[in-house]
Amino acid sequence: MMNERVCSRWLPIGLSVAAGVLLLGALTVPVWYEIDRSTQSQPRASGYVGTTLEGPAPDFRLVDQTGTPRSLSDFRGRVVVLSLLDPDCTDICPIYAAHFRLASQALGEDAAKVAFLAFNANDERTSIEDVMAATRKWGVDEIPAWHFLTGSAETLRAVWKAYGIAGSSLPKPGKPDEKQHSPAIFIIDQAGERRWYLSTVFEGAPAPSALIVMHVKALLAERG
Repeated sequence: MMNERVCSRWLPIGLSVAAGVLLLGALTVPVWYEIDRSTQSQPRASGYVGTTLEGPAPDFRLVDQTGTPRSLSDFRGRVVVLSLLDPDCTDICPIYAAHFRLASQALGEDAAKVAFLAFNANDERTSIEDVMAATRKWGVDEIPAWHFLTGSAETLRAVWKAYGIAGSSLPKPGKPDEKQHSPAIFIIDQAGERRWYLSTVFEGAPAPSALIVMHVKALLAERG
């Protein structure tokens, strides 16, 4: 299934997300998780490379951690790595953030052709200050084009629905102050088309940074 083209509807993603949320609920990775850079050069032998997508990615109008209004269309001409992160998250979100930093570093000069975006997954922590604090805490402000996107609770829920992902779900087991959400990463090409859906919260999954670099380089090569 991993390399099949899927229809433009979001049902297959919704099923993957549901499984991902259940897996996330059982995740007990500590905040001090340390990434072994020697394992980031290529996806592991599990064979997982993500799920292929097609069709235009839904546009949106949100603000980033600097208060600047942003739309997906603003990044036309760049590959977009789009995820869902919670400013209060202490397990998978810091890990994903660290992998985004590694991917950006590994891309070298090509990083200028990529935008890393994240929707806010918490409809109770929606302020610009909330997403800026998380940006600084996770060190993703070192990524040249990093935008942690937020808006009103209603606007965020509409965006989650449009992308077939879940935010601000049930409390995490053992962490009643944190809410579960989809561990999703989308790769969107330079024309604003959905190309890949990644969810790596399972045993033996490749490193997110390795998958991101692989797919980004392939999309950049398509345009020469």
